[in-house]
Amino acid sequence: MTAFQPARHVKAFVHTTIDSAGAAVYHPNMVSDHTNKGAASIPTVGRPVAREPSLSERVAGHLMDRILEDAIEPGVRLPPERALAEQYGVSRTVIREAVRTLVSKGLLETRGGSGTYVRAGDAAAVGASLSPLLHARLPYVMVHEVRVVLETEAAGLAARRAEPRDVAAMEREVARLRQAAADADAAAASATDAAFHLALGTATHNEMFPLLAQLIAAAMAAARNAGFAVPGAYHNALAHHQRILAAVQTHDAPSAIRAMRAHLGDAQSILRQGLEMATSEQRDR
Repeated sequence: MTAFQPARHVKAFVHTTIDSAGAAVYHPNMVSDHTNKGAASIPTVGRPVAREPSLSERVAGHLMDRILEDAIEPGVRLPPERALAEQYGVSRTVIREAVRTLVSKGLLETRGGSGTYVRAGDAAAVGASLSPLLHARLPYVMVHEVRVVLETEAAGLAARRAEPRDVAAMEREVARLRQAAADADAAAASATDAAFHLALGTATHNEMFPLLAQLIAAAMAAARNAGFAVPGAYHNALAHHQRILAAVQTHDAPSAIRAMRAHLGDAQSILRQGLEMATSEQRDR
């Protein structure tokens, strides 16, 4: 078993994934858009400065890299909090926060009275490694391409494998979307839309599908919210969800795949229109 050997001092590294996730996004038109239209343009003399990761983020990032690279093997107990603080050159509070972060990501587990251990590799660990990428403001078209590949196959698997409790979960989300459409509640519609796709992923009985559904939902949250501003979007989504549900209820995998492909085709057009509307509104402010 590989011995645990952390870096001697946390300041010796910067975790690139965290830097990427924490970087400021520059919107060059926002200053001039919020000034008086007739006033002289304000010269640009500065630029946004990227947020530096905190010490706990940097420690967590380093530990996460070591775990995902198998430098610290599953089942290994981490050194005590005091020893880690000395090895990293930080306070025990920083170590505590870093460990808490990795526990929440499913990479570490604490055992009462025994210490903190590296968890065996599972879907949670994969999610922890992919999450920064899918939160990095990827273009919607890139996310959509991945979504089509994953969710059409997930629909077929769900139709073949769904159990009564899986079908019931999807039925609940269809009912909630129907209510959100009646109320014209975009926030509720967006939430239940994501929940329906998560329920479909869960119905595959492959833990990777719901995990990836959650990550994709986070990556396209802005697009989904904008999409429900498009006239007819509520009822379009509801009709597609009902068709997918019907196929899953009857365990008709080919129909489920066709229904999902049609849904995502319409969704691409609607979400793109919603993003264009949102961009236009922002430009006119």
